Amino acid sequence: MLNLALEAFKKSLQERGVMPAFDLHLMDRIPFVFNNDWELFRDWKRKLGALLEVDPRNITIVGSAATGFSLSPHKSFREFGDHSDIDVAIISEFHFSAAWRALRQTNLSKISKTKERQAIIEHRERHIYFGCIAADKVMSLLPFKIPWTEAMSAMSGEAPTEEREVKLRIYRDYDALRAYHLQGFETMKTAILVK
Repeated sequence: MLNLALEAFKKSLQERGVMPAFDLHLMDRIPFVFNNDWELFRDWKRKLGALLEVDPRNITIVGSAATGFSLSPHKSFREFGDHSDIDVAIISEFHFSAAWRALRQTNLSKISKTKERQAIIEHRERHIYFGCIAADKVMSLLPFKIPWTEAMSAMSGEAPTEEREVKLRIYRDYDALRAYHLQGFETMKTAILVK
């Protein structure tokens, strides 16, 4: 069944174009991990929204948990599996601005962890341009780190995301979310057409 979903995605991308495929397979759907259960998805978003202090309508799932397969051609469109994480998009100008300010004010010379230092550099060079902050990679620097860390942990215990790592990305607005992911869809289209 999953192969059928992947083939339908590839066909949609080739025949209809990037934007319709993006909407159909990522944005306008119940995420794969929720197995077509709209109520479960809505309740899950309500719980997470309350923990993050974000309107649940501004929360969506992206990546393989949304589609059932990796959206990266570099991962060979690998199936969503037992060890797959849950990538959550949070659309919040308030949290984006607070996080951006915290990253801007961070003195790199005082960051001892190589991974954290690299994440800050990556944000400054790429993510911020697209209006995106990978909160899970820089959580220790964010002013809301305690409630958000607790939220990620809590949602790792909620069905159907139990025992999975929940990763949060903050987007300045819906346009930023679309721009960030459409870039990836363009890369996928090229990879699919080359094959």
